[in-house]
Amino acid sequence: MSEELYPIDLGPVIQYEILPAEITAEDSPYWLVRSAEGVYRLLLAVCPHAGGDIRPHEDIFYCPLHFWTFHGETGACLTLSDRRLAYRQVIERNGRLYAAAKFD
Repeated sequence: MSEELYPIDLGPVIQYEILPAEITAEDSPYWLVRSAEGVYRLLLAVCPHAGGDIRPHEDIFYCPLHFWTFHGETGACLTLSDRRLAYRQVIERNGRLYAAAKFD
């Protein structure tokens, strides 16, 4: 693992048994999610449309300002196909989670 590529230490993986988990990293709000395949992502909890706070609901996320909805594992917008939540890749190493320095 390159500490330059994944410098954001999210802590022990065991503390994230219940997902999605609300996280603050680098002074920004995120939701930590894991796909059915076990891939972690850190979704920026800010709506790309109106800047609203993204909230979870069942297996999706939504913005309460205009009710845009987003896929619960990928952050892809379900309202408009060309939009998505910004996200950072997350890797697991030695029982800890690390987020990428840059957004994908």
